[in-house]
Amino acid sequence: MDDSTALAALEELARQLRRTSQELDRALASCLGETSVARWHVLTAVSGGTGIPMSQIGEATVLSGASLTRLIDAMIADNLVHRKVDATDRRRVLVFPTRRGQLALQVMTRAITENGLDTVANPRITRSLTSLVDQVHKVEEAERVATK
Repeated sequence: MDDSTALAALEELARQLRRTSQELDRALASCLGETSVARWHVLTAVSGGTGIPMSQIGEATVLSGASLTRLIDAMIADNLVHRKVDATDRRRVLVFPTRRGQLALQVMTRAITENGLDTVANPRITRSLTSLVDQVHKVEEAERVATK
């Protein structure tokens, strides 16, 4: 594959990944009756009930800083989650689901299943996308090392 073909393939891959992400978010939001799927991501992340640090919720929602704080504040106002300072590390804030949040996640999960959106992805696709992200990170790290 020559450089121009590789660059064209990379450009098309970036466009298709973005388009897929946008379409999946749109379909999920429509199915869930939400304007954004971020609440679903948060509720899924905290569903274990053991408390999740804000940094992990940021990874789950792809939100950070003020946007994540606003989302969690709104979910607290809607009684879907609550925050608590970590007993082992007082600098960390953990987020837990409320009973209402657990019920909301059950309703969301049922809506996704009933609409067939759970059949869109499978473990093979997820592994492939995870591998792609890992490859991108390796290239970025190699570039950082090379420029030092």
